Amino acid sequence: MPFLLDTPTLAETLRASPSRELVRRLTSVPTGERWTSVLTVGQLLAAARRAADPRLMQDVLRLVAAVRVAAFDLPAAQAFAKLRSGSSPDLPVEDVATAAIASAHKLVLVTRRPEAFTSFAQLRVEDWTAG
Repeated sequence: MPFLLDTPTLAETLRASPSRELVRRLTSVPTGERWTSVLTVGQLLAAARRAADPRLMQDVLRLVAAVRVAAFDLPAAQAFAKLRSGSSPDLPVEDVATAAIASAHKLVLVTRRPEAFTSFAQLRVEDWTAG
């Protein structure tokens, strides 16, 4: 089963002491089933640039190389339109776009913030940091 790891989930793996449960779950998933979105890649790279820490940038680049990257393509854009039109305008665009990518590509969304995605009933969401 393929999984889409969102920004907070991947950021957790960059911590000095990441969640043990997250590390355990990640290592149990075959490499080919570990996905992230192009949005998450952009957010992690932007954070590393803002930090101006070459080591953090290297860690982000290694992390991104270890997962597959799902694009915000036409099916994702169509899913986004459907999800956005049926959701609260208060939901952050990034969250709706992440849900759309997961939905369009039939990926289970892995997030540290499952409550942010409760309005998307058809979306499978898991929190791998919860023990």
